[in-house]
Amino acid sequence: MSHYVLVHGSWCGGWVWDRIAARLSEQGHTAVAPTLTGPDDAAEHGLLRHIDEVGRLLDDQAILVGHSYGGMVVAGVAGARPRQVLEAIYLDAFLPSPGESAFDLMPMIRQPFTEAARSHDPAGRIVPPFGLDALGFTDPDVVPRLRPIGMATHEEPLPPAENGDKRPPSRYILFGDRSPLAPMAVRAREQGAECLTISADHLGLWTAAADVCAAITRNGKQTT
Repeated sequence: MSHYVLVHGSWCGGWVWDRIAARLSEQGHTAVAPTLTGPDDAAEHGLLRHIDEVGRLLDDQAILVGHSYGGMVVAGVAGARPRQVLEAIYLDAFLPSPGESAFDLMPMIRQPFTEAARSHDPAGRIVPPFGLDALGFTDPDVVPRLRPIGMATHEEPLPPAENGDKRPPSRYILFGDRSPLAPMAVRAREQGAECLTISADHLGLWTAAADVCAAITRNGKQTT
């Protein structure tokens, strides 16, 4: 059996993994799903803080799973602690190289993030949830639980890996052929990673938990 560390994406928390974690537990696995530190009155927390937070959870070897922005964090932890990461799994997620930020990978989201932040925060550094209907965030049990994020999450670049280009094995699971993150799957394939596509919207870990869990654990039908 395996131990999983599940890293959520923008505006969510560890709760978004509840349905996946329950299925992993039923199969005899263990899993932790931390809620990444968000912005508060004292400081704006970004990618580097989140990489450190998740890295501190790795007392032993684990499989890291990152969704959406969580892919940035997983890539950072895999680079910083490669000996403790058995595998890095990216779920419809950013897949950066050292020196790249989320905004570098998807430049088209910088302006809407900036506009949303300016409408929410006089300093323009705190980004409220927005455009959620287009991303599958329509569940009334989900929307009230979303929270703002700091701009630094998408501005800070991935730091250099500890062992240069040597990284743990990785897999990329794309949620539908029309996902805006499809270029990340192409990149993963070019880097030699195994790539799968399943039928799910961007929040598939909540709306299609059974299929996503099967893909994570290599059970069930999958499309290459």
